[in-house]
Formats: sequence, C-alpha cells, structure tokens
Amino acid sequence: RRKQKIMKTRSRTVKPVYVPPTRFDRVLDLVALFLIVLLWVLAICFFIDAPDVIPTRFDAAGHPTEWGSPAIYLLIPVFGSIYGFIMIAVASITQFVSISDVLKEKTVIAESALKKRCSRWLNIMGQLMSLFLLLVLVYIQHESLRMNISFIVTGIFGYIALMLGVIIYYTIRISRLKNLK
Repeated sequence: RRKQKIMKTRSRTVKPVYVPPTRFDRVLDLVALFLIVLLWVLAICFFIDAPDVIPTRFDAAGHPTEWGSPAIYLLIPVFGSIYGFIMIAVASITQFVSISDVLKEKTVIAESALKKRCSRWLNIMGQLMSLFLLLVLVYIQHESLRMNISFIVTGIFGYIALMLGVIIYYTIRISRLKNLK
C-alpha cells in the first residue's frame, strides 16, 4: 500500500513554466554568443596562417608523430557552435534539464529559473573550453618541440572540476527549494 502511494505522488509532475530571462541571463547569453563569434574569428585566422601540415598526434613525451591538415582548426568552432545552440535550446526548454526529476507547484518558477541559469553558465564554460582547445592547437603548432603537456592536462581537469562545481552548486540550490514546505 505504501509503495503505491509513493508511486502516485511521483507520477504527478509539474511542467516547467516560462520564466522570462533577467538582465543577467541576457548578459550570460551575450557572453556565450560573443565567445562563439570569437572562436570562429580566431579559428579562421589560425587556419589562414597555418602551414600546409600541422602536428596532429604526439607520443608520450609530447613529440609529434603524425601530421595533418590545418582544417582541424575549423572543427573546434563547429563543435563549439553545436554545443552552444544545444545549450541555448536547453535554456529555452527546461524539460531537457534533469537536475531534479519532479518540480513542486509552489517552487516551479524558481526551479525553472535555476535550471536555465545553470545551462547558461554551462554554455559559457563549454565555449571557454572550445577556445582553450583552439589555443592549445595553435600552441602545439608553434611550440611542438617544446610542448608542456602538463599545462594542457591541468587545463582540461580544471575545466571538468569547474563544470562539476557549477552543476553541484545548482543541484544543491534546486534541492533546497524542494525541501521548502
């Protein structure tokens, strides 16, 4: 009996509502858009200035073992743009964000706003990671014989830690809203 009662309460979900963006949300969207444009401008500039072949694979010591086309510079903004537009869609339709599984009626607006804010921050962080990877490629092209792989690894792990921190922060804020009676 008790199990059926729990299942009934979980099946009653509240749909996220439209929450208009605040000024700060608009600023976050503009920052993400600026980073996408910057990513494309830099990638095109680096592609134009690149030699016919650039290092594409390295051994454990960081020395180039294979060489390839500089068209790889253009792949990073493509993936960054795809990620950015997906995150814009996620910010627009909060049903895509599953930080919490059931929204409460009295906190649905606050929870939806937090979900949207979280996706906006993740969009900016994704664009910054794309920019970091593009700059790493340029660094590798010009300094391939003196490459410092620890800098790259530290940057990637720092990015992952920062992204997890943002997700945990917003998850805790949303869960605190759920505990309100």
